[in-house]
Amino acid sequence: MTANFSKYLVFGLLLLLAACNGPVKAPTVEKEYMFWPPTPDNPRIQFLTSFSSTADVTKHQDQLSNFLYGEDSIKDQPFQRPFGVRMFGGNLYVCDASAAAVAVLDFRKKEVRLIGQTGQVHLVMPIDLAVAPDGVKYVADTGHGAVLVYDAADHYAGRIAVKDLRPVSVAVRENELYVADLAASKVRVFDRFNGAELRTIGDKGGDNGQFGGAMGMALDAAGNVYVNDVINCRVQKVNAKGEFQWGIGTKFGGDHPGQFVRPKHQTVDTDNILYVVDFAFQNVQMFDAEGHLLNYFGGSGNFPGAMDGPTGICTSDTDLDLFAQYVHPAFQAQRLIFVTNNIGPKKINVYALGNLKPGKTLADISSGRVQGVFGFTEANKDSAGLDLTSQLDGRAPATTSQPATAPATAPATAPATKPTGAPGQVPF
Repeated sequence: MTANFSKYLVFGLLLLLAACNGPVKAPTVEKEYMFWPPTPDNPRIQFLTSFSSTADVTKHQDQLSNFLYGEDSIKDQPFQRPFGVRMFGGNLYVCDASAAAVAVLDFRKKEVRLIGQTGQVHLVMPIDLAVAPDGVKYVADTGHGAVLVYDAADHYAGRIAVKDLRPVSVAVRENELYVADLAASKVRVFDRFNGAELRTIGDKGGDNGQFGGAMGMALDAAGNVYVNDVINCRVQKVNAKGEFQWGIGTKFGGDHPGQFVRPKHQTVDTDNILYVVDFAFQNVQMFDAEGHLLNYFGGSGNFPGAMDGPTGICTSDTDLDLFAQYVHPAFQAQRLIFVTNNIGPKKINVYALGNLKPGKTLADISSGRVQGVFGFTEANKDSAGLDLTSQLDGRAPATTSQPATAPATAPATAPATKPTGAPGQVPF
């Protein structure tokens, strides 16, 4: 009896001790946060999250997958070759060239639907799209050699085209549709309702106002047109009349911030900040309305927010709550940035433009922050112009930032010959 009593007493004491200490907690895994620019500069861009497949949005909702793809198909559909992307009405529209469809990601309902795979006309190779305020979608399809039009309910409504058109980028302003034509190296402007061609901007060539290969194209609120030239490695700004304003970059490219090698799509946000995607640098560079370099983010490697063949980009000032769970507690997100990647598993990257919250310092984000220079190497990192404070506060940019008009010849820091990864044949 005494031995058994001792056993029970010891067992009871162990239970009591466990109850006092509470349940055993799993070890805490520190979350990683990626910011640009790197320390000691104030963070202005934070990487939030990425998506690889429809399952990242739908969370494997079987009924929806069956409806979209059929009961016998794979329910987790990976994004294949996403290009142009737009945020509208809380939905993210993604042109997937290899899937021959525009995927519509509804993050609130956790649903995905497709445009262009049913109906009388199917998409072939959608590269970019624009969404008008009335909800009409204009999809640049290089397979059709036309811009396909879908109404507010996503039903096919017609096409806009001219002979030998190779549309690679589109934008809408009021009643006009702007189309970057890679074949003709110019921007064509159409009446978006009847499809009549109204005028053209630029021509083939290497001078100011000319393009060797018109690729990414964007508009600002004043009607200025930004066109990047994938052949001449240059971005130009022209006004609404097509008159040259300034250019950034030099022929054959360079390896420093403010230069380009393979510029792809671009966008202008509501603060007139220009974002230019570079497929070779695998990053995004940001410029103000006068062409001064503000920042860059992304880069090649194995770190949060790395890019792999980036191509498409868009920004959104709304629906920040959809991604609030990823924002660092000391960081105030002001705008969402979406970047598509052609290569690798992370097909859609989500970033936030913002600043430290009032009263917060670098010390408040130091825990878990990934350290290092990403986007360019230490050797060619240029600290000039990497603070967005002047742009967002309305002050003049730093005098050391990128000049508004690029010099006629490459700067001393740029190599005289074409660098590795310079553009060859355009892949689309």
